[in-house]
Amino acid sequence: MRARARTRTEKAGPASKTPAKAKSGPRPAARPATPRIKPEKPEVRVFVSYSHRDADAQARLETHLAPLKREGVTTWFDGDLNAGDKLDTGIARALREAHVFVALLSPDYLASNYCWKIEYKRAMGRRARGHVRVVAVVVRPCDWKSTLAAGFKLLPEDGREVIRWRSADDAFLDVAQGIRRVVASVRKDMATAPAKPAPRKRPVPKPVAKRAAKPGPKTRSAHTGAKTVANARPKPTRGRKS
Repeated sequence: MRARARTRTEKAGPASKTPAKAKSGPRPAARPATPRIKPEKPEVRVFVSYSHRDADAQARLETHLAPLKREGVTTWFDGDLNAGDKLDTGIARALREAHVFVALLSPDYLASNYCWKIEYKRAMGRRARGHVRVVAVVVRPCDWKSTLAAGFKLLPEDGREVIRWRSADDAFLDVAQGIRRVVASVRKDMATAPAKPAPRKRPVPKPVAKRAAKPGPKTRSAHTGAKTVANARPKPTRGRKS
């Protein structure tokens, strides 16, 4: 009998076992990158002092300070008072809390007793104690060189009046940039200033326990010599029936 022809698989021998590839499980989802949160800048409060006849200049300055307001700078002027608020009380509070005092100098500002003798001089007093920065802005030509403002650098550049610039926007842009530099200096001082210690809590006094009353001092009787207690009640004696 003819031998059975070997099949191709028999000639080749047993099939070689190849190691199966390890099945990789689902890849862990990548963690979303946490966005870096920029630390908020500390608030800087700006007090704007002006004569009501220069209300247009005050409004123009507010417009040019809009980028600073988005960066944590708040401005205050007497128009922020609500109906019924006391004028002097509200202004004094805002001036006391301000970091920067901006005065819009003009002939009407120097002629106003309230603007010059109260607001500006209060600000200069707080400046002398290191509590506020004073910035003077020359809006219209006036005799500022004979005042306290003469010894300080004024805005716009070189103290040139706003109305003498080719464009009012150019002048107030220069003013806004100057105030920005002052705000940066204030924030630098805030960062380096030592933190104020928290106020200490006063210890609550413990209730004092009442002590028991001590008996009176012991004395000797003159007749018997026996020790008796002062203020002691005498023992009742039994009387005889008659």
